[in-house]
Amino acid sequence: MGRNPNRQLSFGRGGPHLCLGVQLARLEVKVVLAALARRVSRFELAGEPRRVRSNFTNGLRTLPVRICS
Repeated sequence: MGRNPNRQLSFGRGGPHLCLGVQLARLEVKVVLAALARRVSRFELAGEPRRVRSNFTNGLRTLPVRICS
């Protein structure tokens, strides 16, 4: 009995551990990105991205950007 594939740990992909607010969060991100797309022509990297140092999550601590309208 192995753990591959472990279908019990699926925080964003369904299953018993799916976050109850995931659909609302996805909708909020979609609305924000659509509003930004209407107002901004492009983004440029304005500095070095810094990653979060963690064994539990993978993400960015900072992502400096310049908005070009």
